[in-house]
Amino acid sequence: MNAADQDDRAVGRLTVTDLAGVVYSSGRVFDGLSTGRLDTENFLRTGSLEGVSSRADLALLEDLRDAAQFVIDHAAHRIDAGFVRAINATITRSGALHPGQLRTQDQAIGVTTPYGRHSPDALTEDQLQLLLDNATRSPEAEENALDLFINLAKAQPFEDGNKRTAVFVANSLLIGADAGVLLTIPVDDNDPGVAKTFNDLLARAYLYNEHEAVKTLLRRAGLTRIGR
Repeated sequence: MNAADQDDRAVGRLTVTDLAGVVYSSGRVFDGLSTGRLDTENFLRTGSLEGVSSRADLALLEDLRDAAQFVIDHAAHRIDAGFVRAINATITRSGALHPGQLRTQDQAIGVTTPYGRHSPDALTEDQLQLLLDNATRSPEAEENALDLFINLAKAQPFEDGNKRTAVFVANSLLIGADAGVLLTIPVDDNDPGVAKTFNDLLARAYLYNEHEAVKTLLRRAGLTRIGR
């Protein structure tokens, strides 16, 4: 059996435990998850609460677990605006007032970065669809996933969970394309500088449209083979 066949077989039997790296890294970097990597994997595999030290961590892990299952179950679905809203509704179920609803302009949602405040305009359903279409024009699934993540996170279409939504949408595309890889967020428990560098480059993409630097980092340290 060649490597491509092995990847196809791996995709066909994915479980939420296979997305442990996605769950842990996005929870850790984007929402301050304090549960450790191994305890996160154990929670996903068995539901054990050992090592889960707070109700906030538990709620976050439950939302991320259910989002992981959602993208596995619906990976064949077209990446359209309704699909993205459904992922956001799952991933912000315990934290947002209006899960899955596009934010309005008067909510003034934005991100504070070292380079200033990033406050993009709210998107309509049609504008969100156009963003998704423009980000998935490459014949390469991995490049589409990177563009989806960056552009969707940058657009901040929801009142909460935008980066988490973006990374799970990107992974849905990778799973559906049988790419054999998943997109995780660069993080090293022994080196906080790894996540800091990622957040800095993402902020530069937000404020200065410098997308290539964060894409280069994600190609090197974010795209991981399924099963590793």
